[in-house]
Amino acid sequence: MDITQIETIEANTGKEVKKPKTIYHFMDITNKVKVKGEIDYNKIGEYNLQFEVDTWLGKYAKNAKVKVVDTKAPEITLTGGEKINQSYSKEFEELGYKAIDEHDGDLTDKVTVIKEEINEDKYNIKYSVQDMSGNKTEKIREVTIVDDIAPVITLNGSATVNINLNGKYEEKGAKAKDEKDGDLTSKIKTEGKIDTTKEGTYTVTYKVSDSKGNEATKKRKVVVKKALVYNPSSAQNGSKGPKGTIYLTFDDGPSTSITPKILDILKKKNIKATFFIINYNTAGEKLVKREVAEGHSVGIHGYSHRYKDIYKSVDIYMANITKLQNKIKASTGVNTTITRFPGGSSNTVSRYNPGIMTILTKEVVKRGYKYYDWNVSSGDAGEAKTAEQVYNNVTSRLSKSKQNVVLLHDYAGNTKTLNALEGIIDFGLQNGYTFSKITPSTPMVTHTPNN
Repeated sequence: MDITQIETIEANTGKEVKKPKTIYHFMDITNKVKVKGEIDYNKIGEYNLQFEVDTWLGKYAKNAKVKVVDTKAPEITLTGGEKINQSYSKEFEELGYKAIDEHDGDLTDKVTVIKEEINEDKYNIKYSVQDMSGNKTEKIREVTIVDDIAPVITLNGSATVNINLNGKYEEKGAKAKDEKDGDLTSKIKTEGKIDTTKEGTYTVTYKVSDSKGNEATKKRKVVVKKALVYNPSSAQNGSKGPKGTIYLTFDDGPSTSITPKILDILKKKNIKATFFIINYNTAGEKLVKREVAEGHSVGIHGYSHRYKDIYKSVDIYMANITKLQNKIKASTGVNTTITRFPGGSSNTVSRYNPGIMTILTKEVVKRGYKYYDWNVSSGDAGEAKTAEQVYNNVTSRLSKSKQNVVLLHDYAGNTKTLNALEGIIDFGLQNGYTFSKITPSTPMVTHTPNN
């Protein structure tokens, strides 16, 4: 009988041991073999069993060792799938994986990860792990590199163009560049029609797609409106604006000592104001951002406030306000077009260049800006020495028959204005005035140029 040849038998975990094939007188009597002894098929190890069978000639028995072995490999699961796309602009970021073995448990920290290059557009990530019984598993994640980055469109000229009614619109076009395809300017499609015979805001749209279908879009706003009629020889004193409205304006900030406290008062009273600012540092930038975030208007006073420098020529002056305009936009995203001349349009400090102010008052308007002087002076940068004097100067000069543009300052140390502000606001509210901020639609209040 074959049973006499048994010495050692291997059994896979979780499965009962197979009875040895037993032949007696040319007959297969395997199904009559009895197994005696205890064995835990879920625990790897060596066990002693006895196999016996009854025959016509008596009972046959044989002792044997049974080894319960683990032949089942661990399982690796990949988070995110076995086939993924990766943007060519990014490095591979592991999405995650896990390795579990039926007997050894969590083997995730035993996994080895190897990158296998296929070609410039594909590579594989191979994950391998082996359990304590030597069973090994491999899993492959196929990575395809794709172009999902849209081209970049750059406008020639300004993103906002102002045209006088019945004027001429000149299309300046745009440029397009793609990291993979290079220059795509010739493939740009332009959409939108401009009718300069009708007032309105028009949009020109520029579109381009790269070879992979990634599309970029850029828009240009074109504003057609009547030319602003401005007589530099006569002041605009506010009689044409919203009567009984108070525009609180603050020059020469921001300052870390005064501006935050002024903003606190305005917030407390729910009043919006206008800040004509000069160049600022990092601390000042936070204040400018706060002014915008809290709903106030930010206007251009000038990158520099040095009269003898900025009024040397038209180009120098325009460069001075453009430089600050660009900085404000970079800080806040606001492309402000409201401005106030350092010293006001009627100042005589521009005597360094005779006639410059008469020219500039026309030029800034021609270039799309609106400038604002004032018709209510607080005197806080001159004759007013106390908070009471600032309060009296303002409240005594307000009028219900005009728009009231109030000149104040938030330069460092100007506590008199700070201490007078809440009282000025209370006076206005109690006497039926409305407070507002200056916007590009606010009628200009101007002086008569003295130079």
